[in-house]
Amino acid sequence: MPISLLPAEAVEADAIRNLTVDESQMDFIASNDESLEELTERPECVGFAIMAEGQPVGFAMSALDPDDGNHWIYRLMIDARHQGKGFGRKALAALVETMAAIPGCDAIYLGVYPDNTRARALYQRVGFRETGQIIGGETVLRLGLAGSNAWMSPRDPRFDEGVSYNRQ
Repeated sequence: MPISLLPAEAVEADAIRNLTVDESQMDFIASNDESLEELTERPECVGFAIMAEGQPVGFAMSALDPDDGNHWIYRLMIDARHQGKGFGRKALAALVETMAAIPGCDAIYLGVYPDNTRARALYQRVGFRETGQIIGGETVLRLGLAGSNAWMSPRDPRFDEGVSYNRQ
């Protein structure tokens, strides 16, 4: 089932607030209520509703971090009722493709808690690699977008073949 990213403000805020991760994942990500508040307070943040069949199934937020000048994925969550359907992988691919179109974005960073093995595995399958940094208890991962080891667009027919590519 295809997904799309809509600007968060194009979707009823309560529909986004009502999306929650599985209880076992709650320590790994801020609530959507906190994320929507952060969107209003931080102009560098861009929020997206992850949509499937016209309904929100998740939320993502990215930013050009003013502190380090890097492009970051600050949030990526799929509602517990919609996990295990491939939405996380598709949403990550769509978010990366969206960010890759930003002029000057040659890498994307994100943080993941070491115990969040499911998310970590997803990020690594897509090509994110550890930088050696730890910020706030999260391991920082980086996806290079430029050069011969650039990330493969989901428009490439090989994308869904499950092949892992090294894109450092």
